[in-house]
Amino acid sequence: MASLNIFYELSPEADRDLEDIFEYTESHFGLDQARGYVSAFEAVFQQLCRTPYLGKHRKEIRVGLRSLVKEQHVVFYRILADRIRIVRVLHGSRDVLQFTQWRP
Repeated sequence: MASLNIFYELSPEADRDLEDIFEYTESHFGLDQARGYVSAFEAVFQQLCRTPYLGKHRKEIRVGLRSLVKEQHVVFYRILADRIRIVRVLHGSRDVLQFTQWRP
């Protein structure tokens, strides 16, 4: 079986989401916990590069959008020709349907 040679990229919103997650985790649980938690997202993103269809299709939000749960957060992403675009990383308690401006 041929291996996929794709990479991931973060949208500006996803980058901000990860910064917010880091800051919140650091302030409540410490620096080591924050580093570990954000590093775990890196592993999830790499996993999506290997198995892009792992996540659930979220056509109720936007056609082509997929999601994968990571502990308390949901990673929203799109599969493009040569990469995985991480669109948002949101806490599971948030109402994701309020984000009506999902960028491609």
